Amino acid sequence: MKSMEQRTADLARRMPHVPAAVVTRMQVYLREAGTLPQRGMSAAVEDFYARLDAAGLPPEQATEEVFREVGTSRSRFRALIAALVRFAPEVPLAASTPVKQAWDRWLNERYNKKEVLERPSRRVGLPPEDWPESWSRALPDLDRTVRPYGERLRKLAPRTRATVISAVGLLARSRAWAADRGVTLPTDPSAELFDGFLHYLAEERDVSFGTARDYLESTKMFFLRAGLFDEEGFAALGDLIATLGQEAADLDPGKWARLREFRKSFNLADVVQRARTSSEHAWHFPGNSTKAFGLRQKGLIYALLVNTGDRQGDIRDYQIGIDILRDEQGDWRHGIRQAKTSSLKDIGVLWPGTSALLDRHVLGDRPSWQIEDRVAELEGMNLLTLSDRVVNDGFINQRLAADFGIHGHLVRTLIADLIRRARPDALWALQQMLGHADRTMEKVYRSDFDESRAIQAFDELYGRLAG
Repeated sequence: MKSMEQRTADLARRMPHVPAAVVTRMQVYLREAGTLPQRGMSAAVEDFYARLDAAGLPPEQATEEVFREVGTSRSRFRALIAALVRFAPEVPLAASTPVKQAWDRWLNERYNKKEVLERPSRRVGLPPEDWPESWSRALPDLDRTVRPYGERLRKLAPRTRATVISAVGLLARSRAWAADRGVTLPTDPSAELFDGFLHYLAEERDVSFGTARDYLESTKMFFLRAGLFDEEGFAALGDLIATLGQEAADLDPGKWARLREFRKSFNLADVVQRARTSSEHAWHFPGNSTKAFGLRQKGLIYALLVNTGDRQGDIRDYQIGIDILRDEQGDWRHGIRQAKTSSLKDIGVLWPGTSALLDRHVLGDRPSWQIEDRVAELEGMNLLTLSDRVVNDGFINQRLAADFGIHGHLVRTLIADLIRRARPDALWALQQMLGHADRTMEKVYRSDFDESRAIQAFDELYGRLAG
């Protein structure tokens, strides 16, 4: 049997490429515990540093390829990560996230296979081939930029296009439903057609006022691009959408109760404070862990919600370098076109604290000097997932509900209510926050009244600390 001194000396000899400080930590652990935490740690760590040395890379620039080449099996990859977390905490792990995800997928596919069950189709609306001819003929207009009334209308994004087709298919179904009852609805977008649609939704679909409004908004996108509106039909649809929106807001008995409950314990500054603490708490976990990513992601979401009052649908779809940009000064800004109103929304540079949280989300545990390369690498990727994937519809609401008992739209309501209470002379500022017109909301929102002052003080402090 070798003595402990021989074993620790052997450990160092087996790891000629590993920095002395890392070797020392491993030797101390070996003396105290009698063995390393996992089999294969020393070999994995030596392989890791040897590959870095061969590539001429310092540890803080370890790439996904290095992690992948070392982690040739799930157990070896886990041994490497566990060793780096314990003995080389200065090594950023965010670059290893894709490798971790690949091994997690492999594990799930191998051990968590479930029998695929055939489910009946949930399609309710009619497919485009069964639409009225004038509607079917206009379908290609969703896939290109058009000017049916002189105003430029962009082609629809794939997800929006699917939503519009679903709504128009349901509208076509409502015509067939009405015909079965001896009522002929016109094909032109008119008050009669949309009244029949609402009757069908109420009788057959039992949808809420808000959902009915969303269906009408989608059909509006379609008929605008199709160039089928006349002035009277367009006005009738606008009136219906406005009425349904008001009904949806006024007849939500829980909305105001939830706001009252929120105000008993929190204000908007608490949401921003939670954004900071969530991002800071991520440092307690390995840089490639789902937990660390989720905490930084949540912090970013909360900061954006309060900073800009954006709709959840807009935040979910942000693309780096397209909808949200980082300038040469290190400030983030956006000039998005909102999903609901199609209005451009430009509030200029985001707050320093929000920009700091954006940087940290994009970097993970990488050093801050890599930010420009990282932003370039992620151009076109979804902001929240840093990939092609988009989070599900309820993703943001689930986190707000768990932390504060409210959902994302109520944050917008809180901002609007704050401005109404504190600055009734500045109601025009709500137009920009809600994405309608003016560009001056930022000055008012960050002025000298209670919650806004608290938010501003927090933001400037965190911006300095994170700079």
